[in-house]
Amino acid sequence: MNQRKKTSSNQKYKGFLLVMMGASLWGTLPIFSNFSYQLGSDAMTSAAMRCYLAAAVFFVWMLANGSLKTLKARELPFYLMYGIVSGGGTFIFYMMAIEQLSTAMAAILLYTGPAFVIIFSRILYKEPITKAKFAALCCTFLGSLLVVRGYDLASVSANGKGLCFGILSGISYSMTTVMGRKANQLHDGQMNAGLMTLFVIPLFLILKPVWSIQIPVSGLWPLYLALALLGTVLPYTFYLKGLNMGIDGGMASITATLEPVVGTVLSVLILHDTLEWPQIFGVAIVIVGVSIPVLSTRKMKES
Repeated sequence: MNQRKKTSSNQKYKGFLLVMMGASLWGTLPIFSNFSYQLGSDAMTSAAMRCYLAAAVFFVWMLANGSLKTLKARELPFYLMYGIVSGGGTFIFYMMAIEQLSTAMAAILLYTGPAFVIIFSRILYKEPITKAKFAALCCTFLGSLLVVRGYDLASVSANGKGLCFGILSGISYSMTTVMGRKANQLHDGQMNAGLMTLFVIPLFLILKPVWSIQIPVSGLWPLYLALALLGTVLPYTFYLKGLNMGIDGGMASITATLEPVVGTVLSVLILHDTLEWPQIFGVAIVIVGVSIPVLSTRKMKES
């Protein structure tokens, strides 16, 4: 019995590490996006190219290993909803929130996602709201608030429409985890990452058809590929594989809050942005919050 418990805890520990790897890679998105904008791209075009190229990689991979044959016709409606609501919804509402609000405020609202994961997971999957989960949620949200300079009143000026878009972006972001639980009952993590990305394509064919995109200059191709591979294929694969290893959905979403910290640190190192002391303190708080799920799992492993 103890051996089985240790094995389960060890698997969950590995799952958290995969989630952290995925979140770290998501943190590279602002860097590659920023460089693509400098070369003449825009947010919609970069996002569309990221989606199209990532979907192409997943499609080739699933054809090569034959996993696409395991997709059943009755699963198509679910994956279409998964792709549009989770992947497409996050991008569209987040983009609209940025148009209405400051980038900082939009980011804060996006990272309400873990709270929605905990709420929806409690309702749909009966996941308990533990003390460790609540403490981790408070730490990561407070830390993210400081990292994106939420203490600067000028940066958090908002209007009602923008707030609605921001909250909807957080809800859509939470669906990667909430609907991912259902997806993991159908296929493994990498297959689910590929299917979710493929089924975002119909949305982008409406918003930014591939034939409407001008042939990018040569310098943009490496950046688009980086957005697709490092910002989509690998992180979604790691995240959904980690979720598939039995870790709590709420804790997984909280752990993924490592993303804005990584993005902020990379912006300092590569883009030479500067950090204020509250932001540095926020980074430390997020690291503490992200560590809580991992340490609680390790404690289970040792008991």
